[in-house]
Amino acid sequence: MQKTKTYLEETLGSEVIIETLKQAKQKDLPLFIRQLYIFYQVQVLGRDIIFLEGKSQEPATVYNLKKHACAVEQALDRPVVFIFPFLQAYNRKRLIQKQVGFIVPGKQMFIPRLLIDFREFGKSVTVKNEKLLPAAQCILFYHLLKENLELFPLKIIAKKVNYTTATITRAVQTLVDKNIADKSIQNKEVRIRFNGNKFDLWKQALPVLQNPVKKVYILEETSHRDILYQASFNALMYYTNLAENRKKYFAIAAHDFRVLKMNKEIRIVRANEGETHLEVWKYAPGILANNRIVDPLSLYLTLRDEKDERVELELEKMIASLW
Repeated sequence: MQKTKTYLEETLGSEVIIETLKQAKQKDLPLFIRQLYIFYQVQVLGRDIIFLEGKSQEPATVYNLKKHACAVEQALDRPVVFIFPFLQAYNRKRLIQKQVGFIVPGKQMFIPRLLIDFREFGKSVTVKNEKLLPAAQCILFYHLLKENLELFPLKIIAKKVNYTTATITRAVQTLVDKNIADKSIQNKEVRIRFNGNKFDLWKQALPVLQNPVKKVYILEETSHRDILYQASFNALMYYTNLAENRKKYFAIAAHDFRVLKMNKEIRIVRANEGETHLEVWKYAPGILANNRIVDPLSLYLTLRDEKDERVELELEKMIASLW
């Protein structure tokens, strides 16, 4: 906590007093929350606030952090701020969207109740290909969901995911650049070696993963189900307990969409004229799909910016069930 105190005082230019919250003041808190956090009473800029420092190295979901903050604020009548030693970019964004206060000592603080928002500072680093190439994301997900790709040379991987060897070579290089994988030579053939177990790979890759949806069209009913895959809320219904949605959502490979459009086999309409949503994907959804349902990792990326808390909760439960 000394590191947090120093960071606050250096950043705000004001003395900060941090004390462990006495047990007597914690009696109104739910027992499970008391078991999850260490509580601190803090005076900063003339205001009393509460710091929560997790006892476990595995942080709670953003959805649960919001619930925990609300419970503590209601019980103690003080603004709540979480202290994290590290926070991935996508979680920072979601915490800010949810107006949940947090501090990453030495890097960033966001305390909306005090109107404080100091963003991460430091050297500006130029990163080529900030997001993974679609082919790189596809082979990463293939490895996580389908088959261990470390067993095969790149030319075999290319056949499995229906890309050229040249495209897969570039894709693997982007994974290497992001420290998600390494390359090795076995029997004079290049192979990929991933850095970590599946859950760690997913967490490490999340900041550079991209939404696979290139564009969404509204269609009249289409009969081309042999090249379509259930997507979005329809797919989430399959993987979770989300209630049924009367609209229809499908995903299609960009090549297949171009063929249908060229042959005038689909009719694109205005938003209020149809209930069939067709997502054109940056990589072919069929490579990763099961039972004509898009894969859960890609699905997560298509819906992670939804504002509905029910959707957020079901997405997080879906991902947690994979590992």
